[in-house]
Amino acid sequence: MNLEQALLAIGNAHGNDLPVAALETVKKHWTEFYPQLEKLIDQFITDETSLTDEQNALLFFGTLFIAEFKYSQALTKCLTLFSRSDSFLTPLEKVFGDALTELTPTIFYNVANGKTQALSDYIVAGHQAMYCKASAMEAVFAQYEVGTIDLNELTAHVTHWLTTFLAMPSTINSFLLSALANYCIDYQLDNFKDKFVGLADKNLFDDDRFSQEEVVEWNNRFARKLIASDIIQPNFDAIETLSEWAEDEISSLEDNSLEGLLPDDTGAFDALMGDGGLLSDILYDEQTILDNSVPVSSLPTVGRNEPCPCGSGKKYKKCCLQ
Repeated sequence: MNLEQALLAIGNAHGNDLPVAALETVKKHWTEFYPQLEKLIDQFITDETSLTDEQNALLFFGTLFIAEFKYSQALTKCLTLFSRSDSFLTPLEKVFGDALTELTPTIFYNVANGKTQALSDYIVAGHQAMYCKASAMEAVFAQYEVGTIDLNELTAHVTHWLTTFLAMPSTINSFLLSALANYCIDYQLDNFKDKFVGLADKNLFDDDRFSQEEVVEWNNRFARKLIASDIIQPNFDAIETLSEWAEDEISSLEDNSLEGLLPDDTGAFDALMGDGGLLSDILYDEQTILDNSVPVSSLPTVGRNEPCPCGSGKKYKKCCLQ
């Protein structure tokens, strides 16, 4: 398979069908493929709705390979690519899906390759990214975790971020403020405790991300270090990770199927409905069935990737489907 055939196969892949052979071919021809990827990135930056579905697929996989190869030459392109609204149903979310929150910390960490200041500048910039800014903060904390930066440098960055978030109150900055408090607790930056706790009664935190009660509690007993817990993967393998995702998706679909909802034998049913059973006196006549039936048309039909009907703002598969 040559590169052109591989790109065609990737663009035509659907659903959970991971075109592994094609992706391996792209990896082998990375230097040849990257200029094409860079053009896709530039096109998306210029007009984020202009790419076809096939081009979106190439952009998705190509960006993950940037992280796998730790291709630091692409740092500026990556930061610009993710410098836009990244909430649910935005063009950026359409391209990256769950990877927008699950893998961007790894992307930023690997592509930055120790360039902490570039990530910090991205975090305080005025663009509308929210989840991606939080991911960049995670990447900086991970740099501290491995010793790329020391406590003094991390403290300086946190102070700058905190000042920026407080100077421009917004929904995005409330989310980022909550995320930052969470990271400071996890990494035991207790010198910021009084500052964050002092903000707890000012309704500045996003309770869905990290509540003011959690801030006040300041409990790091269950702290998670980002690299130690494999949230950020310095040795990232895109194909391996996506293969695991595909397997999890299939397992989830199987778990939510009708198979297994009924017992293999009638013993449980007989115990309830048979003579002397707890429900043996219930009469399931025709009228009772009609009175208690729900029209099929009234049942919710929600796709796995659609907003959850509970109103949480999350995808259905990430919320009430679980």
